Order: sequence, then structure tokens, then C-alpha cells
Amino acid sequence: MSWLNDLYETYEENAEQAGKIQRTNYGKEIVLLPVSHAYQNAQIEVTITTKGDFYSAKVIPKEEAPTVIPVTISSAGRTSKPAPHGLHDGLQYVAGDYEAYGGVYKQANSYQQYIAQLEKWCQSDFAHPSVQSILIYLKKGNLIEDLVQERIMFEKDHQLIPKWSKELESEFGEKPPLFNVLSGDQTTAFIRFSIHEPGKSNRPLWGDIEIIDSFVNYYSDELPKAGLDYVTGRILPLTENHPSKVRYGGDMAKIISGNDTVNFTYRGRFSDKNQVASISYEASQKGHNALKWLIAKQGYIIDGRVFLTWGKAEVPSPQASSYDLFAGFYAEDEGAESLVTNDTTHQQFSELLKKALKGYSVNLAYHAPVHIMILDAATPGRMGILYHRSIEKEQYFRRIEAWHQTCFWRHTYGMKNKERYTFWGAPSLRDIAESAYGARANDTLVKNTINELFPCVVDGKNIPVNIVRSLLQRASNPVSMENWEWQKTLSIACAVMKKHFNFKEEEKNVALDKNETDRNYLFGRMLAVADVLEERALYKAGIKRSTNAIRYMNAFSSHPVTTWKIIQANLIPYQARLRNKGGFYQMLLDEIGASFKIEDYSDKALNGKYLLGYYSQRAELNKKPEEKTED
Repeated sequence: MSWLNDLYETYEENAEQAGKIQRTNYGKEIVLLPVSHAYQNAQIEVTITTKGDFYSAKVIPKEEAPTVIPVTISSAGRTSKPAPHGLHDGLQYVAGDYEAYGGVYKQANSYQQYIAQLEKWCQSDFAHPSVQSILIYLKKGNLIEDLVQERIMFEKDHQLIPKWSKELESEFGEKPPLFNVLSGDQTTAFIRFSIHEPGKSNRPLWGDIEIIDSFVNYYSDELPKAGLDYVTGRILPLTENHPSKVRYGGDMAKIISGNDTVNFTYRGRFSDKNQVASISYEASQKGHNALKWLIAKQGYIIDGRVFLTWGKAEVPSPQASSYDLFAGFYAEDEGAESLVTNDTTHQQFSELLKKALKGYSVNLAYHAPVHIMILDAATPGRMGILYHRSIEKEQYFRRIEAWHQTCFWRHTYGMKNKERYTFWGAPSLRDIAESAYGARANDTLVKNTINELFPCVVDGKNIPVNIVRSLLQRASNPVSMENWEWQKTLSIACAVMKKHFNFKEEEKNVALDKNETDRNYLFGRMLAVADVLEERALYKAGIKRSTNAIRYMNAFSSHPVTTWKIIQANLIPYQARLRNKGGFYQMLLDEIGASFKIEDYSDKALNGKYLLGYYSQRAELNKKPEEKTED
């Protein structure tokens, strides 16, 4: 239960934020839920007067649907068994005329249970006048009738219309807004309440601090018998029912569940689920609410899988690119601008990186932990923790730094204000995954690949060979993709190859190394010279097409000597067209050829180092003034 304890402590550290609305950088509203509260997507808002009469109602747009609601132990994780929430709830709970309009209770009468529970709150020492107004209205039992008269809900022959069809347009007009926000029929609508006071704006009863405190104080007196809490080590009221809706309002997957007494959840090892672990209501609520808050605030979600990193202050995510890391720290500072607009060396990058990481780290106490968690749901009702680590900040920042230092290359695929920019450093884990698998990279494959790469950043493990091979294969096949995609794939592949081979660790830059004698690097240089030579000749002739070096790149990576003979033969007319400059390229090829050891000049397949040689040699040729294509 270390993960739950980490989250419990996070809640305690941020307890003053509970119930307060915050906004993310993208304008999204988030709330650290108080104890005994949860998020729920609502579709209808009903406004009641202080005297308990119907005032108005409206359909809630999807972007405004998330609602903070009071919940009980039973209702926080309810499935098919009726368990009313504290105030806002589904139509079958709050509508006394539910059956009269065609609704069918699956088990017990949900409305009666809801009213009985709400009455207990209103009769307690912690009752609130606004809640009492809601109770007065709902006991009248005509909510659906009022919603039909308000043309929020629609009935035919005194039965709620299950689904909208074109045939109904002649009778009711255009498709009503409610049918655009519901995933099921009208009986599945969730209702939230507000209060109307004459001369004042309507008062929402969700997220209201007075209502929140009223329910928390009331429900605290209703908690069950206490026992040993495995999370805090204290004697506290326990719970067997744990919250769902962890990732979003409609998420029914639970991290902790033990309701399968027939199959193999715990049979054969324990006779009772509490023998596995007993967890207090407080620890469960605070831990899960902290997790929901963190996911909404800074979680990275792809295809339902959550990648989350947090600490007592902002920390860089393992999946972020170097540009993301710098942008998060420097903002519009000149340091970040120099990183993305000017040529740079690894020394300059290293200095900026250390400065940025120190800036993140300074807000964390010495030895403060950094927590990392990956979550996903195997089924709609069960969620698993795929990865969880708590690391001291010093170790975490060392590993983040090591990743960005060693998976370092020059990238030109970023977009800022609709313009492409260059940045130096490590690509994001998602970009690596998408470049490794291209068009085949559906969300499932991408999230699984990111999952494989996370330990490479956090634990310093080697990049999986399957990812390295896939990047090598795709980067060696430029004719299979558009030029922009290949350029992106090539630079990302170079970064990964540099990391994979620990290439030139002592220099750590992208510049051409003329002293390197590795056969793969040398063959890559030769291919780059051939590519630039033919490209310049084609440009001079006004011809736009791929060079032979690009066309034969895939074959060259598998059989370099055999393929080079073909490429070299095709170069002859282009060398002649360039005249004196053709001689320059030939001298360069001779110089590279002389660097080979005789036994290395073979048809053995090339590894990823050849991409480094290709990229660096091509970049070197393109930056020489006398070799520009405009000549």
C-alpha cells in the first residue's frame, strides 16, 4: 500500500486546497476533492427556490458536466446495487415520478432510499437551509413532470422517449439538447441542484464550501466501526468499498476491489478480503481524491493509460522532451530561446539543462521524494498500477539529466506559432514511439512503447532492442514516408542510436567526427556525400526528385558494399555536371575510404551508427558556404 500512503501524504500536504477551484494552464477547472466527495458528469441542472418550489432547469454542456458531489461509502463505488449519493444524483434517485414515466427500479426503490438519507442529513445538527429546500421540493415527487413542462425532457404517452429519431422531429421539432449529452436514454440523466434567491444570482450547490462542510461534518458521525488502517497505522473507521471515477467522471474502473467471493480474487489464500488489507475510509478517500486531482492537473493520458509524475513541487516528467523541459522552466527567457533558435554545442545545452533542473529542484526539500505512477484499466471495472516508484529527488534529477545528456541530438520537427523550430536534446517518449512504428502506431502500441521507455529514463535501463531496430529500419527507408516525417524519424533515430551505443560520450555533440573509424559511421558518411553531391547536381539542372542515395538507403543499410557500387556508378554523370565541385566530393569520398580498415569494408549489415555518420556529414556539408545549393 505504499502507493496509497504516498497519495495520502500528498493530500495532507495540500489539504488547504480541498474544495477550491483551480485552473490548469489550459483553462480547465480542477478541484482537490474533499473527503466524502467525488466527481460526476451531470446532464441537467435544476434550480429550486428557497421555499422549495421549482424555478428553472437547463441542459448542461459536456464541457461543464464535471460536478463535485457529496457521496457515501456505498455510493462512491456503487455499481448495480442501489446506493444514493448525498445530494445530486441520477434521475431514478431524485425523481418521485420515475415509475410514472416508465422508469423501472432494478432492485429496491432508489427514490425512497435517497429521500430517507437526505432527511437524516436535514435532521442532523449539521443541516443546511439550501439542502432542506431541495428536500422539500423533491418530496413533492413531480421532478420529471416539471422537466417535461420545461421542455428539458420529452415524453410520449406518459413515457419518457428512450432515444431520439427523425420521426419525432415533426412532433417535437429539432433534436433536443439533452439527447446530445446523454450516452444512454433519458432515464440515465444525472441531476445537479442550485438555489434561486430573489434579487441574487443562482447559487450552485456543488463546490459550495458551506455545503461541503455541512455534509462532511454530518457524514463523519455516520461512519462505521473502527479498525487498524494499514495505510496510516492508526485505528480509524474502515471501508471495503473504494472510489471509482479515478481518471474521469464516467470511469468505473477501481484500483482496489474485493467483491468477487465466488472466483479467484482471494479464495484459496484468504477467507475474507479484509485479511489482505484493511483500509480506513479517510485514507481511501484522501488517497483516491489526491490521485484524481493529480491526474486532472498534470497527468498524461493516452488510450486510457495514465502516466503521472509528482512531488511536493513541480517536477519534470520522464516522458517530456528537452524542449518541454526547458520551456516549462525558462518560459520566454533568452536561455530557452537560444536553445531553440541558434546553433548550439552540447556544452551550452548541458549548462542550460543543469540550470533548468536546479530551478525545478530548488523548491523541493533535500531527499524529498518524487513519485511516478502508470495506471491502466484491463477491464471496465478493474484498474491496475503498471508502474510505481518513489525516488529521492537527487537520484531522480540525476537520471533525468543523464537521459537528456545522452539521448541528445538536433531536432527540427517542432512547431511553435505555426512555424517550425530547431531544438537540441532528447525527444519526448511519445515522439520516439510514433517514429519507431509510424503509421502502425495506434494508441495501444504507442502507450505500450512509452511504458517500455519509462524505466529507461527513471531507472537508467537500456532502450529495448526492438525499439532500436524499428527506428533503424524506418529511418533507413525514407521513400516510404514524406520528407518531413523522415527528417523527424531520422533525428529521433540518431538520438536513440547515440544513447543506445553510448556513442562519443566524451564529446556529446552532433558535430562531424573526422577521426571516427567505425565502419558503420564511415559508410554513413559516404552515403551522405553521395546524397549531397547528386542533390546539388539535380538542383543545378532544375530537377526535383529523390537522389539515388535516398532511393537505395534501405538496401545500403543491409548490403553496404554491393549497394555502394550501384550508387557510385550512378554518381559519375552528376560529378561531371558539377565540374570542379565534383572533384571536391570525390576527394572527400577518397578521404573517407582511406579511413576504413580493410577487414571492415564488407557487406555486413550496418547498425544504427551509420545514421549518425550520415546525419553529421550531411549537416557539415550543408553548412559550408562554398557548398550551398544556391551556387
